[in-house]
Amino acid sequence: MQTNATLAALTVVLLAGSGWAYTSSVSEGDRFQRGQRFLPNLIPDEVATITIAKGDEVTTLQKRDDAFTVSEVHDYPARNESVNRFLRDLLDIELEKEVGRGIDLAASLEIDPPTDDTVEVALMNSTAQEMVRLRIGTSPPDGTGRYVYRLDVEDAPIYLTTTNSRSLSTGSGAFLQKEIVDHPHAEVQRVEGSDFEIAADEPESPLRLQNVPAGRTEKSIETNKLTSILNRLGFDEVFRADDAEVRDLQFDRTLRVDLKDGTRYLLSLATSDNRSFLRIRGEHGLHRVEIAIDTPEDELREKADQLSRGNAIEEFTAFHGSWVYEISSVTADTLRLTRSDLLEDES
Repeated sequence: MQTNATLAALTVVLLAGSGWAYTSSVSEGDRFQRGQRFLPNLIPDEVATITIAKGDEVTTLQKRDDAFTVSEVHDYPARNESVNRFLRDLLDIELEKEVGRGIDLAASLEIDPPTDDTVEVALMNSTAQEMVRLRIGTSPPDGTGRYVYRLDVEDAPIYLTTTNSRSLSTGSGAFLQKEIVDHPHAEVQRVEGSDFEIAADEPESPLRLQNVPAGRTEKSIETNKLTSILNRLGFDEVFRADDAEVRDLQFDRTLRVDLKDGTRYLLSLATSDNRSFLRIRGEHGLHRVEIAIDTPEDELREKADQLSRGNAIEEFTAFHGSWVYEISSVTADTLRLTRSDLLEDES
């Protein structure tokens, strides 16, 4: 009995102590210090969903496996660097001062109710529990900082951020992985258009326009555009291939680009209302890899690389075959080049 009484008393003391520690930590956290972080306890790795709203535009970033997608663009992949930068910018929000509380103050600072310029951010974890919900309102008259407020904290104060705090990206376009493929000029072995071929005369010689007639010469500026077409090839907008806006487009195969590793890309172009659209697929000539017991190690590594590259090309085509990309006029003009555009009279 004496032991039970002692344990009970000890439990009361521990509970009282933990309660005091919690209250102390909260009160210490409430003591404002200039330059303190707005979200000091945020753990980015636990974020599974990011919702960003500004005016009528909402962007939802959903984590799938180890990468994010953009829900409003048919779950197209997000650029990891952009998502990481957004979370880092959130973590880096520093506070200049506490402004106050109250409905009238929130309204005057365009926090509640939100206006077209108010940014609202919600972060949720993998179990769909809300981690953080905040709003960013206007800037003061001198333009230094912006007013911020946490909606997920009861009776939270409104703060002004420091000038060190960066503006947050908004809109799906800021997060899409807009780079389709990236192969520099040095990896290209051959380019074939509708009426021309660019290739090397010898295995290690530079790529040149083939069959140049007498009295004419190659426009190297234009041929370099073609041999560099896969260098950070990107898009402006993306559509599902069955989207009503693009499903009836007529695509012509404009360009074939062969790489030195034995793979190739086929690029097709369509035009509608002065807008240019691209479809792209990859191919490889690898159908079977034979390995013997006495195959040398360096040859085994080479065959393994070939298999890996072949698998990558098949995955590339399986994914990108479902999409149509709206591309810039500069990229489209390169794809439209013909043999006559690549030649000029000798000077």
